[in-house]
Amino acid sequence: METRVISGNEAIAQGVRLSRVEVIPIYPITPQTTIAEYLASLVANGELEAEVILIDGEHSAMSACYGAELIGARAFTATCSHGLAYMHEPIAQVTAYRLPILMAVTNRRLGSLHSSQPDYTDTMPEKDSGWMQFYLESNQEALDMVIQAYRIAEDNRVILPTMICIDGFYLSYSNEPVEIPNQKDVDEFLPSYKAEHIIMDPNVRFETPLLTIPAELIPTYERLYCDAMERAKKVIVEVDKEFEAKFGRSYGGLIEQYRCENAEAVIITMGSMTTAARRAIDKLRKDSKKIGLIKVRSFRPFPTEEIIKIAESVDSIGVVDRAVSRGVGGGGGPLFVDVKAAIYNINDRPVILNFITGLFGKDLRIEDFENIANKTLKAAKDGKAEVIVDFMEDLDLVRKYCPPPNPTICMPEAVFCSGLSGCVGCGLTLSLRHTLEVLGKNTVMAVPSSCAAAIIAGAPFTSPIGVPHVIANMPSPGGVISGMRRGLRIKKRSEVNVIGFCGDGATVDIGFTSLSGAAERGESVIWLCYDNEAYMNTGIQQSGSTPIGAWTTTSPVGSIVRGKKTGRKNIPLIMALHGVPYIATASLAYIKDFRRKLKKASETTLKGKGMAYIHVQTPCPPGWRFPSEKTIEISRLAVLTGAWPLYEIEDGNLKINTMPRSLKPIYEYLKLQGRFRHLKKDEINMIQNIVNKNWKELLRLEQTYPKKMVYSSE
Repeated sequence: METRVISGNEAIAQGVRLSRVEVIPIYPITPQTTIAEYLASLVANGELEAEVILIDGEHSAMSACYGAELIGARAFTATCSHGLAYMHEPIAQVTAYRLPILMAVTNRRLGSLHSSQPDYTDTMPEKDSGWMQFYLESNQEALDMVIQAYRIAEDNRVILPTMICIDGFYLSYSNEPVEIPNQKDVDEFLPSYKAEHIIMDPNVRFETPLLTIPAELIPTYERLYCDAMERAKKVIVEVDKEFEAKFGRSYGGLIEQYRCENAEAVIITMGSMTTAARRAIDKLRKDSKKIGLIKVRSFRPFPTEEIIKIAESVDSIGVVDRAVSRGVGGGGGPLFVDVKAAIYNINDRPVILNFITGLFGKDLRIEDFENIANKTLKAAKDGKAEVIVDFMEDLDLVRKYCPPPNPTICMPEAVFCSGLSGCVGCGLTLSLRHTLEVLGKNTVMAVPSSCAAAIIAGAPFTSPIGVPHVIANMPSPGGVISGMRRGLRIKKRSEVNVIGFCGDGATVDIGFTSLSGAAERGESVIWLCYDNEAYMNTGIQQSGSTPIGAWTTTSPVGSIVRGKKTGRKNIPLIMALHGVPYIATASLAYIKDFRRKLKKASETTLKGKGMAYIHVQTPCPPGWRFPSEKTIEISRLAVLTGAWPLYEIEDGNLKINTMPRSLKPIYEYLKLQGRFRHLKKDEINMIQNIVNKNWKELLRLEQTYPKKMVYSSE
């Protein structure tokens, strides 16, 4: 056994390694992303034999999980917040097939795209989806629970999918001492996966309940599913005890009780807040106050019997929630509602209070829990609560940051203000400035979650850019700008530019469906892809636009894997096959060309001809590993080496805009970037051959199809 100081995300990755997971589809989202990075590194260095799928989005990630499980492979993924919400459909499919998939969720606020802070608004909507849910207090518990969760989920008495939840940032990125068990001991505790319950094998009969049972028996199936949840309670307790016998650590099974002896009142918590609550209980016990603490580990299945037993011995219960069940009679949080339901039928019910706090990642201090405990003790003494649901809010702070919107303070006079929070040398910032200068004030814009969304977000109700804009969900910018254009059309406002300002992730991967749909419908909108060739906002992960051979945090350079193994998607030519009337590539080293293309794009869409698509390369100094003053030099070399050719396709006519007399060697471009520093001579030659082939093909297309480049369905 080894003890290391590691983050919660690395603890989960180590648990996955020790559990010998076989298939890992994963998509980056803060603060989950480093789980993917750690796992990619483990595979790249041969420490984990698994298939890592750097997938196009969370919907596909969960779909790939259940595809792998149907084949009989042990599967894992991780996500949070908007990614978890995007998964909702395949999450329900997993429960239909009763598959023991494990998913780690680094809890993060859902519904506010300007917040990356933790609360439980992302996982609570999934509480009734049929997945087991465990909320964990520490990094050690996170590692241990990965191993336990597979043992529980794969038990033939259970066979259910499982979420293990850690608080984003508080645990995901915080370092704690963690004991890492020996592989041999884990192998003895967690056997290799044998999917006897369901498997897609041509040599084995395959069936699944939902494909075979009549509709009138669906209620029976649901009853059987609920029975499995109930059986899981016993298995959870058993596995925790066996884990303690093997590794010396126990977490109490469904719940953990702390200093509940002779307690007149208890407070109930979940997740990392429990540590501060323990310290508060210790202080109050020193003052002879009879207060205890209950940590709910298993939220699904809910520990009803354990809660009832506790309720029968105390006079009051204070439930602390990091989420709100909006619209519930009397208000309150999900944990509070379930605790109330659990104790409803006991004869002598204690007073029950709810404390809504910790939303948007608000830190919960020991003093906060002392306050909660004292209010709970007072309710026990009085036999009633002054306030049943206490939001513990600061109304003065709410009034400060939530004034009525005032357009005069929301919109700056300039179309683009200096001082954005982008990195020094950021190509994105430069491309955004020129885009807005060309399009002007008469523009509305959608920006999916990305670096751009991060740098244009100002103080509340302000922004450093002077056009109306909305932060869109990553999978759907095409839908947002389509709605904008149609709304403007019905309002007779055809003179307004509509632009989707999208990164490569929201263009070539998760958002491609919405791009393709908007193009197919002939929406008169501008789609500008600023391409920094990776997921830079979440920390330099591989995207579908990352070039072959490039290092990223999810295509690391190890003893087995050496950078990205495949080439990039050629989205401009894919858009040509959609019949888009105007398509162009652009470079920050050729600004006049870029601005001309922006103007032409605006003219195309304002005349109602259909979509205009511009794909501009935006070098990223920290992601590509080059000095910030080299942005323009690298942009120019990309064009002169043929790595980023400049061309436009207008009404089917392909024209190369910059034609070097001869291409410079690709090494001149690669050598300035640390992401290619690992490449050997034969690998550089391979990239040179790819560039030469693509350049020849582009020349052929210009000569052969000057008038009929675009595919026609007629």
